[in-house]
This record gives sequence, structure tokens and C-alpha cells, in this order.
Amino acid sequence: SMCSSSLTSIHLACQDLKLGTTDLAIAGGVNVTIHSNKYLMLSAGQFISTKGHCESFGEGGDGYIPAEGVGTVVLKRLEEAEQDRDNIYGVILGSAINHGGKTNGFSVPNPKAQRSVIERALQESNIEPRWVSYVEAHGTGTKLGDPIEITALSQAFGGEQLDNGFCRIGSAKSNIGHCEGAAGISGLSKVLLQMKYRQIVPSLHSNSLNPNIKFENTPFVVNQELRTWDRPVI
Repeated sequence: SMCSSSLTSIHLACQDLKLGTTDLAIAGGVNVTIHSNKYLMLSAGQFISTKGHCESFGEGGDGYIPAEGVGTVVLKRLEEAEQDRDNIYGVILGSAINHGGKTNGFSVPNPKAQRSVIERALQESNIEPRWVSYVEAHGTGTKLGDPIEITALSQAFGGEQLDNGFCRIGSAKSNIGHCEGAAGISGLSKVLLQMKYRQIVPSLHSNSLNPNIKFENTPFVVNQELRTWDRPVI
């Protein structure tokens, strides 16, 4: 997809590393706005937030604000990174990609496809959902897209079989805007920095949550204040 293109490049690089067809990869994305027609098109399509920011999972979100950015990661197999004494900021245990297929538009993603790709990523990583204590979400701040994402995540995490409220969730888009082609790498960078400093930063503009999302019936809690990221006790 367009918004996940930088994560797709990371996924493909990881596959090459696993297959042994490459030994080192630089993957990520760049997003630069070079012409005003982009904003005219987004405004005409009612993609732009009327309030000037992304209200990820917040009440009244009606669009997003584009951001410019560039981000990359250097990827190596773990044992080789350890041998080379590299600075290791994180370990990718697994990844998955798919396509939503035909829907009613960009702002109406396919919840079944989202659920499927999350389930495959968890299986690939050999990770139980109950072990996950934070999710960096897409969370553009739209009335329809945000509830679909939470529904897909909740189903992938096990639906009603799991406890409620054990996993924090947030979106970098509330902090810096939607980097589009570099959105995925900006979210990954945020997660790596949170891991480094062992803190979860607040997801902004979400004091009043989207009333179309019943967070109390999901594993997720929108993180609204700076907090220590404690390792979960399983």
C-alpha cells in the first residue's frame, strides 16, 4: 500500500536476509511535498483534517495532515551484528504483508485483510498476543478508519477470549503528522526510541476518544501521557 510502503521495503529486506541473498540492507522511505496540487487534491477528496492535526483515535477526527520526512534502518542478521559489535536498537522477529483488495476507497480499509496480516506477523514471530504491551498503530484519526483498525487488531489478538486493557496503543501521526511514504519507518523509529528510553510517549489530540470505538471491550488503551514502559510479567 502507499502508507505502508516503507515497512514493505523493510519486510522485503528481511526476507532477503533470511534467504541469504543479501548480507546487509538499508531500508526505509522518503516523503517530500513538492507541489501545491497535492493539498488541492487532498482537500477536494476531504482527506485533510479541518483542525490542522491528526486526532488519532480521538473524537471528531475528520482527516489527516501530511508530513514530510525521511527515515532508514540498517538491517543485518542478528548474529553478524553481534559479531561486528554494531549498535542494535531492536530485533525484528517476524513480519508480514498483504493487500486489502477492492474496497470503497482509501479511507475504508479491509478489516479482514488487516486481521490476517497481523495474525501472520504474530505467528511468524512466535509471539502470543498477551505478551504484547504496546502497539504502534496506523491511527490516522478518521471516523471510519480508526474503528476498523481497532476491530481488526482486537480480532487478531483473540477477540473476547483475551483480557481487556493490557496493551497500550498510540500513533506517531498525532505527534508529527502522516508521513505517507515514510509513515511506516516513522512509526518504527518511534517504537525503537521508546524501547531505548523505556518510556511510552503520549498519543496527542485524544483526550476525548472516538465514541465509535468501545475501547473498554478491547485489549487496548490509548496512551495519553508519558509513562515508563515496564516489561510485562507473563
